[in-house]
Amino acid sequence: MEMDVQSCMELNDSSQMLPPPPGTFVDREELIQHVGEFAVSQGYVVTIKQSKRDRVVVLGCDRGGVYRNRRKAFDESSAEQTRKRKIGSRLTNCPFEAVGKKDDGLWVLTIKNGTHNHEPLNDISEHPSARRFTEREVLLIKEMTEAGLRPRQILKRLRQSNPDLLSTPKHVYNVKAKLRQGNITGRACLNFIFI
Repeated sequence: MEMDVQSCMELNDSSQMLPPPPGTFVDREELIQHVGEFAVSQGYVVTIKQSKRDRVVVLGCDRGGVYRNRRKAFDESSAEQTRKRKIGSRLTNCPFEAVGKKDDGLWVLTIKNGTHNHEPLNDISEHPSARRFTEREVLLIKEMTEAGLRPRQILKRLRQSNPDLLSTPKHVYNVKAKLRQGNITGRACLNFIFI
């Protein structure tokens, strides 16, 4: 019995995701990149939760938070019966949180809460961020859209330069929609793609 408990504890320790080591960084981008790369090596992905450009950035696990149903509530007094939509969420209210603060010209990383309440990803390609386009690819999508190419044709050309691209035509449609709406410009383009 004691041996079973020991092997179970070893299993839990091996699946534990470690927080990035605290440290100091030259700029905000270097800090974010450090945390992001370390997180991926541990099987989780981080996002920016809060940011004050020149003072502080709060990073959290992308599974932090809880699902909020933004659809209108079902009116039971209505004679019409509407289909209930099946919903799913990756959110688990994960408590992981890292804070970067600017102090005397350097960015200092501290870990506010280094724990997670979910299992690590076995393969990072399973994560939605693996299907995102780079800044260069978004610019190419814009150019090819203006040239009249369809999403499948655009994706085929993108895969010629990046055979490991996991995106689908639906992802190209989504980028095209954001471009049309003007939601991808300058700095916003980087946030849409990388974080």
